[in-house]
Amino acid sequence: MKENFERQYKYSLGEEIIELTWDCMDLVVKANAVSKEKKKKKIENLSITFDQLKIRLRIAQELEQISKGQYSHLQTNYVKEIGKMIGGWINWSNNE
Repeated sequence: MKENFERQYKYSLGEEIIELTWDCMDLVVKANAVSKEKKKKKIENLSITFDQLKIRLRIAQELEQISKGQYSHLQTNYVKEIGKMIGGWINWSNNE
């Protein structure tokens, strides 16, 4: 994705998007690996990190580093669904 970014954004915004994506994936793995008592904190960290990723994606679209179509595709096929999953996980952890 970042290879199409303008040079001024490729190594800042582009790298941040990639790093936050990896962070989210790592947090999912960690949350699945810890005990129920520690799971809530990991899920909260995942939610925060995912919110940061969503903001960076929106900025990338506003700076025209990704097209409206690409942004819409990400929102429709990934961001909304992952957000729902995280929200469900948060509700589950609050009821434990």
